[in-house]
Amino acid sequence: MKKLAYIVPIAALIVGLITCIIIITAGDRAGRGKALAINDIQSDPLSFVGQITLNGIVTGFAEEDTTIFGIMDTAELLACKNPSCGAYVQPVRYTGATPLPEFVDEVDVVGTFVREDGISMPVFVATSFEVKRNVMSLLT
Repeated sequence: MKKLAYIVPIAALIVGLITCIIIITAGDRAGRGKALAINDIQSDPLSFVGQITLNGIVTGFAEEDTTIFGIMDTAELLACKNPSCGAYVQPVRYTGATPLPEFVDEVDVVGTFVREDGISMPVFVATSFEVKRNVMSLLT
């Protein structure tokens, strides 16, 4: 009977540790550690609340607003090898001091989704971004 008294607390400890690992991993998927792909968020961008990280390829810049650029899914571009093939391009607004990334730069952008007047889809307002690489040489 005494051995059974030790098994219950140990089992509870193991379940608690597994729960903590699942919560931490889910937090990473939400953007604190691992970047989400554009195809991960396209069905409902506004369901991603709080600060997240997105990964994508810069495929264009807004002519009327120099703070907005568009990114498409990295895997999708590498599969089709054409920056115009993306079915979904996520608008990103960045107003920081760093110059905007260049055409076909792969970027990780950190920010939040907001609904802006005059724009039909949610805009990802970036607080920072990191250029991973330029994929132009992979498109030929």
